[in-house]
Amino acid sequence: MISVWDLDTYDGDIQDYLNRHQATIRLHRERALELDNIEPPRDLQERIRFRKPTNEHYPAYMAARDGLAPILESKSFRAFHYTRMTDSEVERILRAGIRTTSLDLLNERLQSVVEEKLLKPEIAETIYRSSALHSPHEYGDRRGFWTTACPIDVTDSAVDMLVGHWGGESSYFPFMGGAEDEAMLSAIQGIGRGRILEIEVPMSSTQGVGPHSATKTMFDVVERSFGHENSLALDFNSLEPLPPSAIIRVISEGEAEFDDVATAFGYTSGE
Repeated sequence: MISVWDLDTYDGDIQDYLNRHQATIRLHRERALELDNIEPPRDLQERIRFRKPTNEHYPAYMAARDGLAPILESKSFRAFHYTRMTDSEVERILRAGIRTTSLDLLNERLQSVVEEKLLKPEIAETIYRSSALHSPHEYGDRRGFWTTACPIDVTDSAVDMLVGHWGGESSYFPFMGGAEDEAMLSAIQGIGRGRILEIEVPMSSTQGVGPHSATKTMFDVVERSFGHENSLALDFNSLEPLPPSAIIRVISEGEAEFDDVATAFGYTSGE
């Protein structure tokens, strides 16, 4: 299993490939930095005519990424899913695995927390009727099961809402409008505990955000080994259910690693 931020976890065939293309990756990055430092002319007429030179190493760089993508199709990556769940829900996914996001799943989860008396039935009904899953084109496609390939601390704005509100965006997103929604948000926040799921994601289960997206991040990791500073960003969207064996562990709010998960996995964002 590959930890995308850690070169030492890359399989031998990946490392061999990256070693063969180190010069291309280095030349592309160094030329990109040079181009970034080119200032346009101050004179308005000259500025209009000005065209920044292209990176002559870009075609070779993209060809190298294209060549790596097929190698990754059979690989599995370590990934992290940020959410808020009850203890019962954690037990359920450890027993039955991970299902992809859907209205049916949201309804089942709402009924479960109502039965556990963690949510009033009328609030559950409002959450279901208001869910962003009813309007995927308006709120963005939330199908599948989204994970990030790098651990993100729970205080980060990218994930703090996810661990703070039960049910994910499909539950809380419609209630972000103002003071009148505070009661709904408070009810959602009161369910369960924040969780970070450490998961093994097969590249074969991803679509859209797949092998070619991973090549960009892996080339960025190689650039880090050259001493360049950069941030790593890679999300996986699994469109297939994942079995219980894919769940490595669940890190829960209250555990030490939950509050500093990036350090726990030896990851630095580079920002």
